[in-house]
Amino acid sequence: MQLKVGDTVRFLNEKGEGIIKEFISAFKARVEISAGIEIDLPIKELVPMALSLKDIRAFPKEPNNYQPIVNSSKKSKSHAKDEMIVDLHIEKLLEDHYGMGNSEKLDIQIKHFRRKLEMAITGHFTKIVFIHGVGNGVLRQTIRDLLRTYEGIEYSDASYQKFGAGATEVRIVSRNKSRGSI
Repeated sequence: MQLKVGDTVRFLNEKGEGIIKEFISAFKARVEISAGIEIDLPIKELVPMALSLKDIRAFPKEPNNYQPIVNSSKKSKSHAKDEMIVDLHIEKLLEDHYGMGNSEKLDIQIKHFRRKLEMAITGHFTKIVFIHGVGNGVLRQTIRDLLRTYEGIEYSDASYQKFGAGATEVRIVSRNKSRGSI
């Protein structure tokens, strides 16, 4: 969406909103944040507020570039696949997530997590790594709380050398569903 003078915008890295008063350069805009107070901000940090929730929520069930990573070097069963890696960062799941609240983003990430976990269970994967990032730990804790509802699932921090501190490795040791409803 092209920004123009008069647009109401939110700030990507700050709380608050304002109205674009003028463009100073191709990279900066002057934004009025309250009556008479103007600040200059990088255009890339401005998010238009004209997006509707319908537009924001219209995301594909699977990211366009999603491809499970399958390591076929060591198969325990002829139909088993070893590993799937799923990145749950919101920018990997949605092209445009600006203007969404944290709970909306978390809901999308958890729905994607559940779909991929079920796919791994029914698809005979033995291991799935969920990359959730470090952040404040809400997504990580929610994932681990949900994993505790499954039988036949073990989980731990994924390899720090491969994924850094923000990933959980899930091992599927049996094909049972959850202990309760999910």
